[in-house]
Amino acid sequence: MLGRVSRDGVRRRRRSVMGIPPKKGKSKAEVDKAAAEDSIAQDEEINQWNSSLPRVFGVVPVPKPLATLIQIAIQVYILYYICISAYDIRTYAIREYGRVIHEFDPWFNFRATQYLADNGWYEFFHWFDYKSWYPLGRPVGTTIYPGMQITSVTIWKILGWIKHPMSLNDVCVFVPCWFGVSATLFLGLLTYEVSGSRNAAVAASGIMAIIPAHIMRSVGGGYDNEAIAVTAMCATFFFWVRSLRNKDSWVFGVLTGLAYTYMVAVWGGFVFVLNMVSAHAAALVGLGLVGIGPGYNNNLYRAFTLFFVIGTFGATRVPVVGLTPFKSLEQLGAMTVFIVFQLIEVCEVQRRRRKLGAAQAALVYAQVFSVAALVVGVMVSYLSSQGYFGPISARVRGLFVKHTRTGNPLVDSVAEHQPASPDAYWQYLHSACYTAPVGLFLSVVNVNRWTQSSFITAYGVVAYFFSNKDSRSAASEHPFCEEGR
Repeated sequence: MLGRVSRDGVRRRRRSVMGIPPKKGKSKAEVDKAAAEDSIAQDEEINQWNSSLPRVFGVVPVPKPLATLIQIAIQVYILYYICISAYDIRTYAIREYGRVIHEFDPWFNFRATQYLADNGWYEFFHWFDYKSWYPLGRPVGTTIYPGMQITSVTIWKILGWIKHPMSLNDVCVFVPCWFGVSATLFLGLLTYEVSGSRNAAVAASGIMAIIPAHIMRSVGGGYDNEAIAVTAMCATFFFWVRSLRNKDSWVFGVLTGLAYTYMVAVWGGFVFVLNMVSAHAAALVGLGLVGIGPGYNNNLYRAFTLFFVIGTFGATRVPVVGLTPFKSLEQLGAMTVFIVFQLIEVCEVQRRRRKLGAAQAALVYAQVFSVAALVVGVMVSYLSSQGYFGPISARVRGLFVKHTRTGNPLVDSVAEHQPASPDAYWQYLHSACYTAPVGLFLSVVNVNRWTQSSFITAYGVVAYFFSNKDSRSAASEHPFCEEGR
């Protein structure tokens, strides 16, 4: 104890000699003030942390992962409610009139489905129906798009296998309702891929569920090709834009080709889908040349090549289509885009392999395209002289000339081939026809997903152009209008 005191005394004497004032203990007031400051700083830190947290319903702060899960759960529930509502709306006719097929074309489609179920694949595709187009008859197997019949018979058999049997009539009655729901979901997926927003996807699905243009093509008992074709079209468009997301997403080109093959099998409107995808691919390359967008790249090349090869092969397997992808002037535009893509890839491979500069690469491009143009020109001239290429169909001619002057009496007599009126837009699209331009603008300025959103921009412009020529085409514009909403 004495040693400790002496040491303390020595320290005090040294501090005194050095002129350092002796240490003083903190007063109680100073201690309380410091504690209060520490408490305030701690409260501010806690408040700052709380303010950085997402808030459920704008009130309760929760950690970000939990907030994301809650948000997804709410969105899934809303989407579930949308699907239930879409199904319920489309079954109104069934509840009101029973499980019956409506209108003439759906009755023929059901009759063809019944023949396929009773006689099998081979007999169906070799069936000559003497009761159709009486007294001439009709070779059904080579004049029908059989995808709807095949789909219905497949569902009918699967339901029997899983011990939930339904009559074939009931299956055909409910198919439009089921596919109305699936089209709603694919439209939501397409919206998400274009916008990157789950909220936008849910909203678009909600509009797709109730928009008149879709309901009129998917009401229960309306067993017609468009009931399934809208799903096939939305699926093809979704897989196409999904294949453009990044450098590794080109594998979705396979699904794009398969979805397009299904589209070919169910509806003659597949030509629009083919040309829409091909035009978008060509536009991406063209805009890239002027500095807009990424332009040509390996992912785009692989995605489009897979789509075209798989889709074209699948299309030629449909009897009513056959080899028209190589003969029809309506489809040769897509073939031209495919050939140009192959030529560009040949030039790019040479440029990378030989490490060519800009001037040398331009020379390679000129040489390759000059030779290709010469070869293609000779082939086209020869095949044209042999009558290889078919004429543009009357329906397509009706999009560019007055609808009563196509040269086909059947097409000229159909009122739906007249230009759409303002009343038709309101009837098919309702308020969406006024909000769609907003979506068009947002698609143009969406630079973060420009490659995907540019597809919706192009789709909207093309669909609006053709709907002005053919009122029936106005119904094909509704997926774009949901994007706009």
